[in-house]
Amino acid sequence: MGGDGPIRRATEDGLAGPALDGTGSLPPQPGAGPDLVGRRAPDPTEGAEREAPSLARFYAHQLVSEVALTGGIWILYLQSRGFSLTEIGIAEACFHLAPVTLELPTGSLADASGRKWSLAIGSLLVAGSAALMLAASSLWVVLPAMYLSGASYAFRSGAQQAFLYDALAEREKTGGFSRLFGRLLSTSYLVVAATTWLGAVLADVDFAWPFALMVGVGLAGAWLAAGLREPERERADQTTLVATIAAALRIVRGRPGLAALLAFSAGLWTLLALVGLYAQAVLAELGLSTSAIGLVIGATLVCTALGSWFAHGLGGDRRFRGWSVAVSAAIVGAGLGLGSGALVLAVGLYLVAEFAAGVYEPLLATRLNAGLGGAQRATILSVQGFLFSLTMIWAFPLTGWVAERGGWLIAYAGAGIVVASLLVLWLRLGFGPGKSEVRGRKARVE
Repeated sequence: MGGDGPIRRATEDGLAGPALDGTGSLPPQPGAGPDLVGRRAPDPTEGAEREAPSLARFYAHQLVSEVALTGGIWILYLQSRGFSLTEIGIAEACFHLAPVTLELPTGSLADASGRKWSLAIGSLLVAGSAALMLAASSLWVVLPAMYLSGASYAFRSGAQQAFLYDALAEREKTGGFSRLFGRLLSTSYLVVAATTWLGAVLADVDFAWPFALMVGVGLAGAWLAAGLREPERERADQTTLVATIAAALRIVRGRPGLAALLAFSAGLWTLLALVGLYAQAVLAELGLSTSAIGLVIGATLVCTALGSWFAHGLGGDRRFRGWSVAVSAAIVGAGLGLGSGALVLAVGLYLVAEFAAGVYEPLLATRLNAGLGGAQRATILSVQGFLFSLTMIWAFPLTGWVAERGGWLIAYAGAGIVVASLLVLWLRLGFGPGKSEVRGRKARVE
């Protein structure tokens, strides 16, 4: 219900430090400042279990958490229960309100108390949201259900990447992060596509089936998360939520290149969400049937999955700047294509944009994670999700309002100008002349 994709558009330490270096990397932070302590010494009594723990349980949790049986039918379900489109729009806004209010606290919870507990709570909220939707007798039941759905995303968004990166760092295998994360993303998008279709099939029998099964899915995800072993990582001396948030914000405030990259990526995913969400209306105006629109949207998920699968080979540390420009151009082009009124151009550019976004997402995650210490990793990654949801709350209705009065071309052109401006700002701060390169230890991604 609500939301926009498995991990991105979602996508994501120390005290004030330098901005991005000359290659666009974030400088590593072994200790991340005076208020951090290093990893504790391994307990020799813990034996082989701590030497080579399996990530299979984490992968299972990740795939279970991407099951989207209600993703394609929740609006139809609410309409069948007598809710108006205005009420449904309010419910969608309530979904996005949750990340705005919870992204930073949940990210700091994952840093202070453990990523696995944040993941477990997120899955329990999925079950709670689905249970409330089953009893959707009034808007006052739907609104908390949608808020819980958005909250589940907030609890999982930063913790997922942070857990995987820390687990690989513990094994000194962060060079494989972009490959593993890309393959995991690719599989996740396919799970979303398949389960969205399955949920629609079940809804033809009875709307209750997808929501009831999502209760079980949420409980299964919580069980898988609770059984995870936390990777070894650096931790803050003060582990309160307020202290963790404050430390993370000091990092972002003191590193303009990092702040600009977070703002750019949030704006980029917002534009892609606007392209994807409003594509249904645009394609219908261009004469496609509902089933044909579903086919196009399904094809975009496949393109995203393909891009994520091959991201490690297509990207790399030296190519991140080029991909940043390319994916921005592709997504802006998709919006302009939809606004052009030419069906073939619109669909073709939309597919290209989703493939480029699929490649870029794991590259962006690698770039962010490689420069963050473990003590505030989840909190800083949550800043991106916070900015995305904060932008979506006003950008989604504003884009629709502009489109109704000036057309889709003007609406998407305006959004594209904003993203292009954020890109230029980040390139200047991250790659501008006179920036000294920081030659510290950092993960290889090629």
